[in-house]
Amino acid sequence: MLKPLAILLVIGLALCLPRATSAATPPPPPLPEGVFLPIQVHVGVRILNVSRIAETEGEASMMIELTERWRNPALAFDPKVSGFGRVDTVGDQAADTLSRMWTPGTEIENQINKARTEAIAVSIRADGTVTRIRKIDADFRVDINMTSFPFDHQNLTLSMVSPRHPADEVIYVMNDIDRELSSIETDVSASNWSGKRLSVVMERFHGWNARPFVRVKATAAVERAWQYYVLPLFVPFLAVTSVAVFILWARVSLIGDKAPITYSALLALAALSFTYESSFPGSISMNSPIAVMVSLGYFYLIAVLLIDIVLIYADYPGKQRYPHLEPEIRAYIRIGIPVVFLAVCLSVALNALT
Repeated sequence: MLKPLAILLVIGLALCLPRATSAATPPPPPLPEGVFLPIQVHVGVRILNVSRIAETEGEASMMIELTERWRNPALAFDPKVSGFGRVDTVGDQAADTLSRMWTPGTEIENQINKARTEAIAVSIRADGTVTRIRKIDADFRVDINMTSFPFDHQNLTLSMVSPRHPADEVIYVMNDIDRELSSIETDVSASNWSGKRLSVVMERFHGWNARPFVRVKATAAVERAWQYYVLPLFVPFLAVTSVAVFILWARVSLIGDKAPITYSALLALAALSFTYESSFPGSISMNSPIAVMVSLGYFYLIAVLLIDIVLIYADYPGKQRYPHLEPEIRAYIRIGIPVVFLAVCLSVALNALT
């Protein structure tokens, strides 16, 4: 009974093996013949749009256009015989053309997931020059620095590499035409952001088995329109901290105990910081200038209350002997402390702006 079952099992495995082999991913085409190594792949990058910048997640949604150009003599043809000097394909036809030829296999290392949309175009010239253009809309992992918010400039970097070809087989190069074509759109759809410039550099690193590889790093500089953040950020902050001026100038006979007013201002400042973080993610949690100002605001309000209590209730040296001392001290601190606090806040903002 067991012997027939064993025979059937062996036959079933034998039938499955050819299917598994046929379903396996075919090996990439070999390197082009008749070219000197390393193969030079010209690269150009265009940032067509930046639709989202998520500061706390360190992500950016961008639409990019990646152009690669290399020469494969095996694909050359006689334009006099064919009647045309270039063959253009797009979409599925371009993908089918690429599947039957060698490509550098360039991948974007910091792409988070599968692209939302991707379009491909391939052009083959009579001399065997292949141009591949990919338009990709996807999310990318980027480094975000919020230490100058809302006066910050962010550098969104795309890292591209050919993982299967080391530097002795494939290198990326750029000429003046490639640099001229590499650019970023000034008007992007991300709210309150604008594109400034794009820089592309090549760097060498060591990969598998310590072999050298070449990486392309395209860095897009974008600038935040800080003018839109002045009113929602700084005006409410100054309104809350202005309670300190009222505490310094108002008489006890007029408002009574000043401690509840100060505690209310502290609670309002705490609520304001939560509002900042909710409306502008990263503005408080990532050590921005407004976060520094809010922290100084807590100390400022408490210090003003303590100074006022000391002047009124504490029996400091000279208070009884020089009764005119308290009005003189109060006259100076009424102006001096708010001015010093305002100057510190302005210095923090100007330091971030520059």
